[in-house]
Amino acid sequence: MMTDLDGEHLVRAFLSAMGPTPAAVRSAVDRYLTDDCVWENPGSPVCVGKGQILGLMPADFAQLEYRFRHVATAGDTVLVERVENMLRTDGTPIARNLKVMAAFEVRDGRIAAWRDYFDITRLISDDDEEG
Repeated sequence: MMTDLDGEHLVRAFLSAMGPTPAAVRSAVDRYLTDDCVWENPGSPVCVGKGQILGLMPADFAQLEYRFRHVATAGDTVLVERVENMLRTDGTPIARNLKVMAAFEVRDGRIAAWRDYFDITRLISDDDEEG
């Protein structure tokens, strides 16, 4: 059984592995997610499995930059409040200063469910405040 710290480390390792190239993003999905992982995002179809998850990600998504505001872990669930930038291969943002709340469910050392919650109308924001 994973400890709370193991789950948090897994989520941090996954998000950190998302870049600096589209190949690295694909590799992170393959390495850290279960084959039947469920990914949910506001305004997007629910993805089941790595193929659907990669199909929803932009082909030129090359880098995820993030900072955690808060992390809470209980059992197999890791809740993460973060601010992130998603960058294309040319460095332009897909999302900038996006405030995201997420729930990750861990099973057998991999992420089995990943649900992001954010304001779809604020994908690009100049608001980079810490608070």
